[in-house]
Amino acid sequence: MSDFKMPPSLSVCGSEDAAERLLSEIWGKRGVFTCTVANTLTSTIPGISDAGDTPDLTLFTPAADAELLVLGRTVCMKGIPINPGGIPTPATLTKAGLELADMPCVIVNGGCRVNPNVPYMEMGGECGRSILTGDSVSRAAETFESGVVLGRTLARHEDYVVVSESCAGGTTTALAVMMAMGVARENLVSSSSPNNPRELKTNTVMAGLKAAGIGIGDLADDPLRAISCVGDPMMPVNAGIIVGASESVPVIVGGGTQMAAVMAAAAKLRPSCIGRIFQGTTRWLVDDPNSSISRLVSAISEDIPIVYANMDYSSSPYEGLQAYEWGYIKEGVGCGGAAISAIARSEGGITCGDLLDRVHEIYRGIIGQ
Repeated sequence: MSDFKMPPSLSVCGSEDAAERLLSEIWGKRGVFTCTVANTLTSTIPGISDAGDTPDLTLFTPAADAELLVLGRTVCMKGIPINPGGIPTPATLTKAGLELADMPCVIVNGGCRVNPNVPYMEMGGECGRSILTGDSVSRAAETFESGVVLGRTLARHEDYVVVSESCAGGTTTALAVMMAMGVARENLVSSSSPNNPRELKTNTVMAGLKAAGIGIGDLADDPLRAISCVGDPMMPVNAGIIVGASESVPVIVGGGTQMAAVMAAAAKLRPSCIGRIFQGTTRWLVDDPNSSISRLVSAISEDIPIVYANMDYSSSPYEGLQAYEWGYIKEGVGCGGAAISAIARSEGGITCGDLLDRVHEIYRGIIGQ
């Protein structure tokens, strides 16, 4: 689209030419949103994940996020997934984006301990074991192939595909996989807390790698083994969806630093997907001083741009939403990808302010105001 112009609601890290080319392909069009839910027992290691009010409640977060997207309420647990302190799930922004984009949502079960009470695509995965075992994911190759089939199928019916996740503990497993592949050699992943437990995550990852008998970079050419050893069951499914869908349509990889590991796996397994994918995320993640999505993505390929929505919750009357401006949450449940989809569907007519207004409507409905 020669007359494409980037709206103020969106910004780019990396190749602006690649970002504008891919955005022009989806401008004014409708895609399909996928959210792969999965559990890893890594999330129950005390202090590793804030994606739940307690370590055990992190196992309910993916199912609850899926229920919120589909039903507008949760069934598997009371209330909605929150961080310690009562900060609401980013699925509230995801749902706002999907509603404004009039976008279908497909829930994909990558391997859950707690299954969502909504219809979902079953990939045949299992709940992941702790990465401290060095043997964390079963059937990675099989679920990757199932993801490829799903990606191809979805791409036949829509103009583009958004790939996202809800998997508590996923930044730790992502760091482990990227270190096993040599994409990361230091801890650059984010946290849903402003107090990123970097030392705990790094120590956990190194213990997992040691248990698996692998060193940093040893599995540069074998991402599925890296996932099997120290990943989580969301990863092979989403890598497969990216590979399958990108054969024929653009793909938005919606999410934060944990999706960098998925992109690294997809790019290694099918290099041709590069040039057909971009990461869709939020300003909160890009501006995070305790992580670096730009360094992680550029280590995979300079030809994968990052497009981010310039969301700003500072004017919200709700303290739980204002907390996003204080370094909490940042990303998750593909909220950046969903926001970008709404902006793209409207050819820039929908703004970040419109998205925030819809978030407020959703949030008021959930808390009963």
